[in-house]
Amino acid sequence: MPTKSGMFWVAWANIHATSSRNLDDLKEPFRSHTRQFIKALHSAGAAVDVINTLRSPARAYLFHWCWRIAQSQATAEQADADPMPGVDIRWNHGNEIASRAGAAEMVAGFGLASPPQSTSPPAKTTNHTKGLAIDMTIVWSGTIKVKKADETVVAIPFDPNVNANTTLHAVGASYGVHKLVTDAPHWSHNGH
Repeated sequence: MPTKSGMFWVAWANIHATSSRNLDDLKEPFRSHTRQFIKALHSAGAAVDVINTLRSPARAYLFHWCWRIAQSQATAEQADADPMPGVDIRWNHGNEIASRAGAAEMVAGFGLASPPQSTSPPAKTTNHTKGLAIDMTIVWSGTIKVKKADETVVAIPFDPNVNANTTLHAVGASYGVHKLVTDAPHWSHNGH
């Protein structure tokens, strides 16, 4: 019998649909590119916190639907019409308010970025399941000078809205690590 959406599924995913924070789980050459970018950031004085690298497809499925339902971008009925083998979840709690509340519990439990930090739902088919994406936070004080892949140095003032920091995006791109500008922590091999 299906189990309704909510915190149960966060605990379930933490055992049965894990994700990694380990750079070693990224696929080459993206792994090397990401290491080089992070090394350049550290050398310039930035702090980098890796949140997620490789993600199981079941976890991606849960992320996608809980976020969309919680943000009223999809109904629980739509999610129930898109089942995933091995994930016996019932998104529909009988009414939209309860269904959204169950989904919102999961969004909070998974620590997913929500508007305004992220305006796009986590994708069901994502570069994370292929080892070609990383979620990370990057912070520093003032302005830092970061080396691009070609060794040129770029001054980057801190902007709390990482999605708007195009100078940082350009430095990442020089290493082959591209920013998805609708999702604050997300970087990948192709910007998706």
